[in-house]
Amino acid sequence: MPALSFWRPPIITRLRRSKLTRRWRAFVIALALYAALGAVAVLFARDLAGLFLLGLYCIPSNSVFPIPHEPGVLYFAKFYDPVWIALAATIGSVIVSFADYALIEAAMRHPRVKGASEARMFRWAVRWMTRWPFAIIVMFSLVPVLPISVIRALAPASGYPLRRYIAAQIVGRYPRFLMLAWVGQAIMIPTWILVVATVGLAVVMYVTAKPPVEDDEEDPEAEEILVPDLTDPEHPIEAGESTRLTAASSSATLRAARG
Repeated sequence: MPALSFWRPPIITRLRRSKLTRRWRAFVIALALYAALGAVAVLFARDLAGLFLLGLYCIPSNSVFPIPHEPGVLYFAKFYDPVWIALAATIGSVIVSFADYALIEAAMRHPRVKGASEARMFRWAVRWMTRWPFAIIVMFSLVPVLPISVIRALAPASGYPLRRYIAAQIVGRYPRFLMLAWVGQAIMIPTWILVVATVGLAVVMYVTAKPPVEDDEEDPEAEEILVPDLTDPEHPIEAGESTRLTAASSSATLRAARG
């Protein structure tokens, strides 16, 4: 008797054959399921279409993109119950959790980032993260003044399981969105103020998140030393433009680099 084979949608088959990592595949599938849910809401329950748009907005605004989620929650809180607002926003933050892990895990494989992960400050942060990971994720997800972007990087970098990360996100984000929705429903902030706040916060988030540009010309004693790339011992790359190292020209540093 031949084995039973179940029909799979073509998109699932293409995702399995593609070169996407399992994190990216999970993100695409979650996004597709949410889009299907939104299509059902638009067709059969148009009153809930705004909640679908809010969840869609909360996907990029709860990721590495410099987009604030607070104005969107405050705006839609004028039209929906805070419980439903918090649920829609939490769903958006859960969906983007797959992308968070995919981005950070890909970045950690890059030679430069992999080398930076050995820095003392990074190892100290990961060590504290591994002590109370669930509580730390909940705290940073709940308290507005704490930078959640730090946890988005430390959780995947420390090897914390994605399922527990999502569970901690739900525990922390849902009450945060709920309180924010209550404020939006009670105060009814004008739309133009929310638009201005969105643009202003986006600019501030972009400026503060942008890494400082180092100018080697400011240090007249700086010297360029070409070193080989030995990240792959079996196939080392000769010293060249892609492996340039800038170091101060102190005698001790030069002896260590040339020795």
